[in-house]
Amino acid sequence: MNSSEKIPSPIIGLLGDVFNDVHTHAEIDRLFAYADAPIEKPEGNKVQKTVDWLRLTNKRSSNPLSVLGALLEDLLERDPSVRNYWQDEAWSKLLEQNQAKIRAALTKAGLSYRTGGNIDTASASPVASLQEIVAMGGLKAIEIEMDRALKMVNDDPNAAAHYAGNILEASLKAYLNAKLIAFNDETATLSDLWPLVRGDIGLNPKDLESKDLKKIASGLNSIVDGTMYLRNKKSGAHGRTEEQTKEIALRPRHARLVVHSVHTLSMYVLECMAG
Repeated sequence: MNSSEKIPSPIIGLLGDVFNDVHTHAEIDRLFAYADAPIEKPEGNKVQKTVDWLRLTNKRSSNPLSVLGALLEDLLERDPSVRNYWQDEAWSKLLEQNQAKIRAALTKAGLSYRTGGNIDTASASPVASLQEIVAMGGLKAIEIEMDRALKMVNDDPNAAAHYAGNILEASLKAYLNAKLIAFNDETATLSDLWPLVRGDIGLNPKDLESKDLKKIASGLNSIVDGTMYLRNKKSGAHGRTEEQTKEIALRPRHARLVVHSVHTLSMYVLECMAG
């Protein structure tokens, strides 16, 4: 099994502490049974039981990340503002803190949680794999990747915007490779790639006579610039303080706008490549 398919060690350690805070022994037993974890139940305190069971999952389960998603489903999808009569403000605060810790750990490990108990390797760059698919003639690949980004919009809007930026970069690189236009694959950014593609397609605003087309072409420039800014400044790819994270947090509707805009531009570029 590829190590990337296993539950990362930092997440195992974190969940030992979190489950110790929020679950009883009986709840942990029921949760691992629900998640279809290995049936062997480790002994020890709640921390040790959780850690050992997750490690056993990595060894015995055919899909450890599926087990992880099921374990996190209730915890990450609870609304901290909705409390039962025995749950006070301190409970809500603890839940919010634990949710933030888990999401941060997932992001650092190159993973993300998606509603319904799904764990995606969303923070991994799709550039190389997507280029390979596109090179084989699959424009549908862009739609599939965009659908994945849209599924992340509500759970992690910043990651969705980052992922959309990766897809746009993959599309631009695929076009340049197909047209045999040279670029530096190691250091080129969206701001480097787009002018090359734009020039070859004929969408440089200064070269267009129609005022309406100039406006549309300028709008495409804005999509690229805005997407690059969001990916660099607002994504989960950079470590931040809690205060900084709140200041730059995207709302789902903003991330949805980014994903849809990038989808439109990516599909147009690839249609030009195929045409």
